Amino acid sequence: MAILNLKKNKVASEKVAKKTVKAVKATKVSVVKPKTNMAVGLGLSHVDASSIIVRPRITEKPAILSEKQGRMVCVFEVTKKANARNVSLAVQVLYKVVPVKVAVLRVPPKKSFVRGHISYGKTAYKAYVYLQAGDKIELA
Repeated sequence: MAILNLKKNKVASEKVAKKTVKAVKATKVSVVKPKTNMAVGLGLSHVDASSIIVRPRITEKPAILSEKQGRMVCVFEVTKKANARNVSLAVQVLYKVVPVKVAVLRVPPKKSFVRGHISYGKTAYKAYVYLQAGDKIELA
């Protein structure tokens, strides 16, 4: 004796579920999406990208790194909340180049000693963007 006919209900619901799964599989349609920029597809627009990257830092160190490694290295000042993924997407949107590697670093503030008091400057953040051997970004 089954209590409240639970076994019958389970078997009946499994049969109905199998039939609906077969019906869903038959109605699948493949949709071909046009190729778009990966960064725009992930939701980063041109305005967002320019708010992540503040300005390029043009110094000798990236030039030395580029010669040593055989690929282009660019350095940008970025906002405090920027991470490597956001910087990578911003470079893709602004410069149309896909970076191989991105490293975000904190630049410590400068100390100044005036009239017996120590004061500190602002903490800055910079990002090293490593590109493939053939890619280039024109900075200044």
